[in-house]
Amino acid sequence: MTKLDINSIAIIGAGPGGLASLYEFLHTNKDGSSTAGGEVSKDPRFTKLVAFEQKDKAGGIWAPSLEQADLRVPPQAALDTQKYNDPDVIHPTVEIPSDLKGATRESPVSLKENTEISELEWRRSGVYPDLYTNIPSRFTRYSYLPNEEKYLDKSRKIYPFLRQQELTQRFTDFIEKEHLYDYIRTNTTVEKVAKNDEGKWVVTVREKDSKTGKENWYSEEFDAVVISNGHYTVPSIPVIEGLAEYNKKHPDAIVHAKSYRTEEEFRDKNTLVVGGSISTANLLQYIVPVAKKTVNSKRNIHLVFEWINDALVSDGIIAKGEIQKIDPDTGDVTFKDGSVEKGIEKILLTTGYHYHYPFLKDHLNVIDPSNLSRVAGLYYDTFSIEDPTLGTVGIAISQINFHTIEASAAALAGVWSGAKTLPTKQEQQEWEDNLVKEKGNNLIFHYYTHNQVKDGFIDKLEPYFPNGRYNPFVEDHKYIEEVDVGIENLRKLFYELKDQKIPKSATL
Repeated sequence: MTKLDINSIAIIGAGPGGLASLYEFLHTNKDGSSTAGGEVSKDPRFTKLVAFEQKDKAGGIWAPSLEQADLRVPPQAALDTQKYNDPDVIHPTVEIPSDLKGATRESPVSLKENTEISELEWRRSGVYPDLYTNIPSRFTRYSYLPNEEKYLDKSRKIYPFLRQQELTQRFTDFIEKEHLYDYIRTNTTVEKVAKNDEGKWVVTVREKDSKTGKENWYSEEFDAVVISNGHYTVPSIPVIEGLAEYNKKHPDAIVHAKSYRTEEEFRDKNTLVVGGSISTANLLQYIVPVAKKTVNSKRNIHLVFEWINDALVSDGIIAKGEIQKIDPDTGDVTFKDGSVEKGIEKILLTTGYHYHYPFLKDHLNVIDPSNLSRVAGLYYDTFSIEDPTLGTVGIAISQINFHTIEASAAALAGVWSGAKTLPTKQEQQEWEDNLVKEKGNNLIFHYYTHNQVKDGFIDKLEPYFPNGRYNPFVEDHKYIEEVDVGIENLRKLFYELKDQKIPKSATL
């Protein structure tokens, strides 16, 4: 494939993927070599880097909004459509002003902010005060960041994990040390990304001005675009008979896990928790001790954390399968096996999130939108097969997410700097087709276990890195057994907290 001539790059999102991308591009030299792990390039290959972030600060989910959460569930009007499992229904696109021609950041088109639309951006983090990570400290960092000794102390009750405040501080320190805010525009939502007749990417944005209450619209051109808007923004909610009507008659009875902040709202309540993932277990360990009754409804076994399958049928949890319907008057819940749980007063939806790219629908195809979707048309979850000037960071799923993110960002830097070239489109498409046959046309396509991720993903991207760029997982892979230690400690903490053998304060 022909080498690319890229000087300017737009980065959509300044969470873990966007920050890693910024770092990588800032450490890529004009000659295609890398300074990653050291000082920023003194002879940079890329002359213009802009990261657009819709929150008021960088860090993605690790920029918590502990005092203010997103909407508990979509607005009643959206629920009443009975299509609230469609991300375009609960996260509608915004109509772009017709007179944007010539508008720039310095001279934008200014309109009054639409606060209703702003709430449907789902922009706040779902991190809650009591959260601790489910991935060991060593692997919740980019390879060029220190693995602080204090977190390796095995006497820590949550060893080998980090409290949410500790991981947030890691990001804060990284952003400040690398002066990344010089390249980040916060309170800015990307509404459209499209190619113009000259082959440039035109990024159209809506920038909020809190001082004036205005939204400033403008467009800007770039040679390449990185999509790094994360996978924990738009909540996935399954359509359940009676759910919309139940919400109408019992406002505030339903909440998605993204807007959960404390177990106190479930105290002495008959509670239904829907879902069977790690977030389900994380929240049940706090809810079971305070709820009057705790029912869990889940569809399938968990393939990643196998201990969850036993945990969700343990003491204090009434285990159920899929829901048939909810009686909106009584709160009685009927399950597909015919059983009924009466008088449910609270429903917590731990049902995951959507991959969602409303600003770029012509280029990123999400297969069967749900919490089990696949993003089609990507080579190693990183390069658009159709257009090599479009890249994605953060789509691969693994307990080694920070290192997969780093690998994708490094591969983009290598190809876009001209140091490396991609295989032909045909070869890339054959790779995708073969992996669909092997793993399936769903979320599992993107998933790598901690024992697969080096050989199956990171090492496969290494040939596309800038010259001299080291493999981010060579050193940390030596400690891969820490992941297994972490899984066992997660299991132990779940039972200790759920069964009140230790107080919640022990983990804080």
